[in-house]
Amino acid sequence: MYARRVLVTGVGGPSGRAAVTALRARGFTLIATDMRPVEHEGHSFFQVPPVSDAGFVAALTELIARERVAWLFPTVSEELVTVAELAPALRAQGIAVFIPSPEATRICHDKWDTVHALAACGLAVPKSALGRAEDSAVLALGFPLVSRPRVGRGGRGVVVHDAPGMAPAVPDPLWQEFLPGSEYDVLLVRDPRAPHRLLMQQVFEKTALKDGRVGNAVDVRPVECEDVARLAAAVAAALDLRGPADMDIRRGSDGVARLLEINARIGAHALRAPQLFDALVALFESGCRG
Repeated sequence: MYARRVLVTGVGGPSGRAAVTALRARGFTLIATDMRPVEHEGHSFFQVPPVSDAGFVAALTELIARERVAWLFPTVSEELVTVAELAPALRAQGIAVFIPSPEATRICHDKWDTVHALAACGLAVPKSALGRAEDSAVLALGFPLVSRPRVGRGGRGVVVHDAPGMAPAVPDPLWQEFLPGSEYDVLLVRDPRAPHRLLMQQVFEKTALKDGRVGNAVDVRPVECEDVARLAAAVAAALDLRGPADMDIRRGSDGVARLLEINARIGAHALRAPQLFDALVALFESGCRG
């Protein structure tokens, strides 16, 4: 049996808390980290620098070695590209890291790159543009429209513009058509091993959003939505995602489901889908390292 020592990053956030709770209940020893002191349910805690700090990689890799970590479980969006770049070397040491390739992770990290990559594959995404609010490409999207950060998570910096004149909350935003229909959160795990089948998938409908029309989900409920599930699976295959992913999908006025955002990690509602952790633990216990 491999040592059941897991390092979970970002334990002060909802995804990190979910991972610690679920894996501790499954008998793992939890090494918890965050960039500031936080309450946690891990067996031990270490403060690490933010990923923007030049010392982040050295601090993380030294901690992994010192604590004899067998599984690195990242949950912080800003860390994912860096972790994906480190993953091959960690796997060569026998450490599990369930994350896509650096290139796929970079595409997920940038919403403009996500839109372009998926549109090129013929998958449904919102009409989008870059530029100033008065640019023709932006105005062609029509109103209402949404401005959002190209890189960011949740509802931070997202503004709905019902008419011209309202400034975006961030510089150089991504502009997209506003989709007025139901919004969904899809959690899935795709097998790192060929033929890379889906090991689990759960669709949640967001029953209320923090900021009304946009923002983080206040609550969700599990639903059966074949078209939403089919789109999420197609997105995962198109980008060759491996390991866990968390996707936001929303319906337009035409009823068509379109992909808004991908996080190459578990989502905030992961505890509502225990089969997600069952799938990841089964990968780990089978000897798969990502």
